[in-house]
Amino acid sequence: MDKRIWNKSAKALLSVGLVASLWVPGSQVAVQAAAPASDLFISEYIEGSSLNKAVEIYNGTGSSIELNPYSVALYANGSTTVQSEMALSGTVASGDTVVIYNSGADPVIQERGDQQYNGVINFNGDDALVLEKDGVAIDSIGQVGTRIENTKDVTLVRNPDVQAGNSVVDDAFDPSAEWTAYPADTFEHLGSHTMNGFGETPVPAPEPQPMEPQKSLHYENLKKKKLTIGQPSVSVTLSGKASITDGVYLKGKYGEFQGSGFADVKVVLSPARSNSIFDFKGIDVKKVVVDGKNVSEIRGAENIREIDFIDGADYEEIRFYNSDGEQIPSPHLPMENKAHVATKVFAGEQVWAGDRLQYDLMEYFSDPEGESLSFSSTKGIVTGSNLTLDLPEGSHIVGVTASDGNQSVTQSFSVTVSAEAPAPEEYYDTADGLQGEALKAELHEIIDDHHQLSYSQVWDALKTTDEDPNNLNNVLLLYSGESRSKSLNGGNVGDWNREHTWAKSHGSFGTAMGAGTDIHHLRPTDVQVNGLRGNLDFDYGGTAVRGCDGCLRTTTSWEPPDEVKGDVARMLLYMAVRYESDDAVDLELNDQVNNGSTPFHGKISVLLEWHEQDPVSSWEQQRNEKIEDIQGNRNPFIDHPEWAELIW
Repeated sequence: MDKRIWNKSAKALLSVGLVASLWVPGSQVAVQAAAPASDLFISEYIEGSSLNKAVEIYNGTGSSIELNPYSVALYANGSTTVQSEMALSGTVASGDTVVIYNSGADPVIQERGDQQYNGVINFNGDDALVLEKDGVAIDSIGQVGTRIENTKDVTLVRNPDVQAGNSVVDDAFDPSAEWTAYPADTFEHLGSHTMNGFGETPVPAPEPQPMEPQKSLHYENLKKKKLTIGQPSVSVTLSGKASITDGVYLKGKYGEFQGSGFADVKVVLSPARSNSIFDFKGIDVKKVVVDGKNVSEIRGAENIREIDFIDGADYEEIRFYNSDGEQIPSPHLPMENKAHVATKVFAGEQVWAGDRLQYDLMEYFSDPEGESLSFSSTKGIVTGSNLTLDLPEGSHIVGVTASDGNQSVTQSFSVTVSAEAPAPEEYYDTADGLQGEALKAELHEIIDDHHQLSYSQVWDALKTTDEDPNNLNNVLLLYSGESRSKSLNGGNVGDWNREHTWAKSHGSFGTAMGAGTDIHHLRPTDVQVNGLRGNLDFDYGGTAVRGCDGCLRTTTSWEPPDEVKGDVARMLLYMAVRYESDDAVDLELNDQVNNGSTPFHGKISVLLEWHEQDPVSSWEQQRNEKIEDIQGNRNPFIDHPEWAELIW
């Protein structure tokens, strides 16, 4: 199933209200035990370029919340009068978020969005937003009655230690008090939020109970032009041979369908009330038409032969289950392709110029039914089932497609072709005998002008540089040390993303080519751990971090586990040498924390201690080699650890 469909559907889990016990597929539901929040609050604010605008609202209360009493109001241009207001709808589950977005926003925002309203989500950086419940303010962004400048061109993420909103809407707004700031058009945190002390002790929910219809209707060998049923909760049985030319129309909130008569009948679901549920009990159904936006679940759907969506119905907003309670794709989507299977994953390659790569593609794809496959590739030459790659210097993404004539499957992998590199000692010849600022300046000249990647190319680069040597399908995550599938790169819980060890807000370089995409300091990191680290400086101490054994965190600092303390230090030492006044940003180390958006990172005294305590590992050396193959430069403090003391 398309992961985006599942995420969007899971966010829309709505209460039914017909009976006290709602049937939920599966045997257990994780219930959050700790719930410090007393109400909803704003957890993220995006004020980016053009219409890249969104607001995320978080439920950390421990219970699902009906959104009907809540609204978001826009106070524009310093006014004390509401310019536009949006009433929320539906339900937000405990631990989940609601993302409100502008219809003209970037597709990434739209994919993670839940409710769209351009009237409110068309704010500027000097406007104020207020989250209200029954007309009473419970949280706010900006300052009602005053035009401010500190919410322009920025993404703000609520700090994990914040457990309640700011209900005083006209007080001075200081983002640094409760928020972590990211550069404009940062979307990777959207759609999930972490709050300290919440959800750390999951407990099983009571066994779910099935819903029961309030009325049962039984028809045998029914011949009729149209059958309309308006009961709010009903079970309909068509036994024998039914002939209903125009179809069966259900108007109620809950309906069950049974009997062989539906094999030749169209069923139209057009409930008048939202959050309606229908159960086909796994029977054979000729066709189902979903009319309107009020259907939230269709159960027992595995034998629906055809399904249409009309008058605003959206399959992405409906959850489909089979009769065993397992979630399945919409019946209108193609079934899993069994005509051809990717049986082996291509590993990323690093070769020298002139090297030739050859692949027998039958080792990577197969057809379980024995049908012949044809192959194509975006690079190289394919002869039969053989692929030959003879590529020029540079970084390449190769896409190989296998097809049975009707359907196809594609795998992609990276190939980096490098010129013969000088030995490390020759690489640093001009730095011999130097120290202090002279050594720092010369090392800058040596490692400057590297090949700069785009931010999207970083994904594939990290799959090569941080590949798990014991499992080539995985990467090793910084901080947690976990081995995780390369395919789980993204922004959702359970994914890994691109951690900027030198926080990208320290100098405001964001994800721009250069410092923002330099893989010497970009590392794969668990999404939630990355969010907790945020833009904190490095220092000792703090409270333990969930999901990262050995990590400690304060409101201003981050301490990584002992086994990567030296890795972190050497990455930051590299950045302070690589980016100087002749670059777009001049980065320097200092002995402070809470450096904010200044181009400084700390604390240098602690980093130098970590550099000594955790010596260079073979993993770092191998990673340095791989990065040279991709970027064309090296980290001198991995090759010559003694230079750190000579400079600092």
